[in-house]
Amino acid sequence: MSKEFWIIEIHKKKNIKDVFGQDTKKSIEEIGISEIDEVKVSNLYKIEAKTDKKNIERIAKELFIDNVSDNFSIYKKTRTKKGFWIVEIFLKEGVTDPVGETARKTIIESKILNDVVVKTGKKYYIKGKINQKQIKEICEKILANTLIHNYFILKKRT
Repeated sequence: MSKEFWIIEIHKKKNIKDVFGQDTKKSIEEIGISEIDEVKVSNLYKIEAKTDKKNIERIAKELFIDNVSDNFSIYKKTRTKKGFWIVEIFLKEGVTDPVGETARKTIIESKILNDVVVKTGKKYYIKGKINQKQIKEICEKILANTLIHNYFILKKRT
């Protein structure tokens, strides 16, 4: 089995307030972009390992989520969501990822996998009447520090 990339996306359950999303929406409004209806924020774990989906699900359920407030999705390719701009942010290559390193050690100590690389990131779902120029401004002024982060914008799906 060759090494594969898996993405675990941790997001709040529908009945749980997304405080980070609300704070991000306020920050966007503070830079003068007021046509934002909603912002949702998820944590991303990019896992590189020789394994199957069953082990990735086990990692998500046993190690990464809070069963009371979180749900998770597992996928290999980024998904879009109707009506939302999607922004993914990861640390640039060579920048230390202490959360990713802690997650890697936890996976190894739990004996789920013994050879794994973990990179962490954030995923933002932004809904509103904004254009490509505005979403780039949001990324560069609020969501990412371009010295240490790469960001990827997925065009709004209507």
